[in-house]
Amino acid sequence: MTPGRFAAEVLGVSLWDKQEEVLAALEDRRRVAVKAGNGLGKGFCAGVSVLWFLYSHDPALVLSTAPTFRQVRYVLWRQVRTLYRGSKTPLGGKIYDTRWELSEERYAMGLSADSADQFQGFHSPNMLVVVDEAAGVSDEIYEAIDSVMTSAETSRLLLIGNPTSITGAFRRAFHEERGLYHPITISALDSPNVRAGRIVVPGLTTAEWVEERREVWGDDDPLFGSRVLGEFPQQGEYTLFRLSAIERAAAIDSTPPAPDSSDVPVILAVDVARYGPDRSVILRRRGLRVEEILTFNGMDTMELVGRLSEAVREHRPQQVVVDEIGVGAGVVDRLRELGHPVQGINVALPARQKHLFANRRAEGYWRIRELLEAGDLRLPPDNRLVGELAAMRFTYDNAGRVIMESKDAMRRRGMRSPDLADALMMAFVEPAAKAKLWT
Repeated sequence: MTPGRFAAEVLGVSLWDKQEEVLAALEDRRRVAVKAGNGLGKGFCAGVSVLWFLYSHDPALVLSTAPTFRQVRYVLWRQVRTLYRGSKTPLGGKIYDTRWELSEERYAMGLSADSADQFQGFHSPNMLVVVDEAAGVSDEIYEAIDSVMTSAETSRLLLIGNPTSITGAFRRAFHEERGLYHPITISALDSPNVRAGRIVVPGLTTAEWVEERREVWGDDDPLFGSRVLGEFPQQGEYTLFRLSAIERAAAIDSTPPAPDSSDVPVILAVDVARYGPDRSVILRRRGLRVEEILTFNGMDTMELVGRLSEAVREHRPQQVVVDEIGVGAGVVDRLRELGHPVQGINVALPARQKHLFANRRAEGYWRIRELLEAGDLRLPPDNRLVGELAAMRFTYDNAGRVIMESKDAMRRRGMRSPDLADALMMAFVEPAAKAKLWT
């Protein structure tokens, strides 16, 4: 039975044309690789493939995996279980969280991709391996999958996911190893909802979402290419800033501001630390030029207030912006007592554009991103700042909003607290205008 007939006659579900294309390719192609944008039914397609192969072959073995066991259990296998239980024709056997058993020689199961050893010892004349979120699976796992498939008379491999990585086996399937695979690209522009300009298939990407992403990212942004068009980026998806853009901003020139720049408002941004390895930072910007960054280790808050008072008298800033979370609150209170133009900033609060950003920290860092991409920002040639910015990562929360990597997560991968980068973000967290905010 073809996958299309199985979906319609056995499961009782409808496929849209790109899903039909993927499943039809699995019928007679050994290796199929699918890169796709967001909200295009990738998980649904993978779930149908698991059920179809096991239902249509006897004996048979289906192995499925994803970068983490959570993704296997709660994403891929949730879809498998939903399709199984809603099937028009009873599929038989017993289904568990990550396993469907028809017999000892005929079963499907989910494995996490954290160890190649988990793929050893599996044998069957008919075998399908499904790799969901394929860009996040290591080459070591792909080597183990190849070894498992060698013993099967009929073997199939389905790689499916967002094209988010610039390296790895998933990317090679569309480039260096393209001859081994049947490659398929699914763009959000292919969605029936986008083509029709209305909801044709509930749950699929809409034209409104595509236009929103275009406004936020712009057509040339790697994120738009990856998440919307299903194309591999030229840089890692979760890297917030391109190193070339940072270095350009820090190397444009080192000349002092033009004489008439005295009329441009000055902002002081302060990231407060009290002892420990983190640094207190005073950053001064004039317009879109960062003129100076001062750092202090082991300085108590009252001494920091004294340094800030000196800076206020010397540079007459329009505003002093201070991180008021934790020990920074005392600095804010004392500066107010002294009559300085201080504004406390809590970047954990909701963003102004709540539908796009999880909090003001994400919104502020995205502001820096767009200024760098536009070539508008001027930075001092400070290698510490360049390094911190280049290491910044982001992801999305469950509402699809941008959220920055936490400091704890940064420490786990060996990074120090981004004190200089945080001061830069706070210096721009209050956008001057919203006319052209996201590019």
